[in-house]
Amino acid sequence: MTKTVLSDEVVLATDLKKRQRYWFDQARKKGSVTIVQGKTADLVLARRQGVAKATEAAAHAKTAAQFLREVITLKRKPSESAVFPWLRDLDDDEQQEFLSEFVDSFAHCSTTGDWAPLEEILEDWQATAIAHRNVELVDAWNTRGRTEEYVPMAAPDAT
Repeated sequence: MTKTVLSDEVVLATDLKKRQRYWFDQARKKGSVTIVQGKTADLVLARRQGVAKATEAAAHAKTAAQFLREVITLKRKPSESAVFPWLRDLDDDEQQEFLSEFVDSFAHCSTTGDWAPLEEILEDWQATAIAHRNVELVDAWNTRGRTEEYVPMAAPDAT
C-alpha cells in the first residue's frame, strides 16, 4: 500500500534561491514544497501548523500502537500496561471501559484531526486512577452517611 504524505511541488535549491518569494507563497498555499539539492530531495519547506498537526497525530498513533500491542498482541491486562501505568489503580470494569473509550476516541480523533477528546479521556481516567489511590476519598465515596446526619426538609408548598 502506497500512501502519499506530501503532494507538493519540487524545486531545485538554485531556483528557490532565485525566486524565494514565489516558492514561499507556494508552500503557504499548497502546504509544502520539496527542495532538491543535487540528487537529494530531503528537505521540505512546510507550514508550521501542518507540521505540528502531523507530529501530534504521529505521537498519538505511536501511543495507541504501543498500548494496543500490549493488550492485543502480548495479551497483557490493561493493568500491566507500561504505556499507561496508572491503569493498575482502576478495577477490571473500569479498565475495560477505558479500553473501549480509548479505542473509540482514537478512531474518531484520527479521522477528524482534533486530538482534544482523546487527551481529555486520558486526563480524566488518569485523574480517576489517582483518586483511587487516595484512601480518604475512596472511603468518602463508599460511605453513604448515617441517617442521623440527614437534615429534615419540609415538602414544597404545592399551592
